Amino acid sequence: MPRIPWRSVGLVLLFLLSGALGGFLIGKGIGYANGADRRVRLPTGAIACKPGPWGDLSYTPFTIAAPDDLVPVRTIEQVGTRWFLPGYTADSFVTLLQSTSLTQDQQHALLDPAVFQVRPDGIELTPTPEMVFLLPEDARSKIYQVLPQSNENDGQVNFMPKSELGEHFSGSGVSQQTMEMFKRLCIERNGYLMFSGVAAMLAQIPTYDEKLSFAKALTRQRTMVLNLRVTPTSDVDGLTAYWGKGSWNTDLRTILESMTKIPNGTVMNILMVLPPLPTAEVYDYPRLVDNPLDGPLVNRDCCWTSFNFFRETPDPNFGKMDYVLRELNTNYRLVSGDPKFGDVVMIARPDGFLVHAAIYLADDICFTKNGSTLVHPWMLSTLDDIEKQFEFQLDPGQTLTVKYFRKKGW
Repeated sequence: MPRIPWRSVGLVLLFLLSGALGGFLIGKGIGYANGADRRVRLPTGAIACKPGPWGDLSYTPFTIAAPDDLVPVRTIEQVGTRWFLPGYTADSFVTLLQSTSLTQDQQHALLDPAVFQVRPDGIELTPTPEMVFLLPEDARSKIYQVLPQSNENDGQVNFMPKSELGEHFSGSGVSQQTMEMFKRLCIERNGYLMFSGVAAMLAQIPTYDEKLSFAKALTRQRTMVLNLRVTPTSDVDGLTAYWGKGSWNTDLRTILESMTKIPNGTVMNILMVLPPLPTAEVYDYPRLVDNPLDGPLVNRDCCWTSFNFFRETPDPNFGKMDYVLRELNTNYRLVSGDPKFGDVVMIARPDGFLVHAAIYLADDICFTKNGSTLVHPWMLSTLDDIEKQFEFQLDPGQTLTVKYFRKKGW
């Protein structure tokens, strides 16, 4: 699951004091309201977007999954469960345990040196499969709430809408017994399920085929095809002005004008107007070969994805937070009006801690990448769905803040 990997409080303070965040702490983000539940479903099965300068848009949801050769089942099981709780000390972790219904024996087991390691930046836990399954709901919820706050837990955490649970595993080859075990390791908030403990699950599944089926099912993501309808009455000037910045290798106006000559109109996939990087990466899962064996690894997370969106040659430094901050402070400005195609969406907790970046496309639809792990694809998603995944980090009554940043001169 995606998040911005802050390494120190100093970086957060640098960002806040620099002025780039501006209105981050003044409440819910500006822009078009979400409200996907109020959209109209068309006879084709597509969902109509709200009216806006982006034109007559609609999207059709569909599901993608990682191919078998990208799912390292044996490695996951051998490595085991590894949870990192950033910012925790031994004392604060003991306080967390004591605030739950864990028995004394369970608390002692979690504090055993074989399981519990204190690091300068937090606590590392390597619980056995039995410990993972025996966690009471309140303890599981408190530990899970902390996990999304560190990118070290990428690959350990999965999210999905509860309403899509059946579809998520439909035809996957996962047995009902495995599904019941899976539900035991989930917590729910705002209609979403959060799961952690895939290694513990794999240790309980009897056959390799079902282990692979379960692990692959976890990589499934609900995304969409986004289409623009063009008719003889379409506003070619307006559409060119809105979408044209991404299509420098072709003349968008010529394409649109030719489409307006079709008597009953037609639709074009929005990928036709996106820059090369998102066009090449969307719906794909990253492979190990994407990172050079003879050079430094590239952290292709949400920031790398967002700040390279319009670049013909990706800058690997956008996987480094200090570099991202300098770029944002130097070359971007806070948007005071409605967002536009290509704006960087920044999502923060109430304390100013940034949790995600994405690229705004239209309505409340974004181009996004959840974390940098191999099992999270580049995809299109509604901002509402993105926010719900990060709300697991919040205490009751808290809300995320969303702001938009635009490159200077645009």
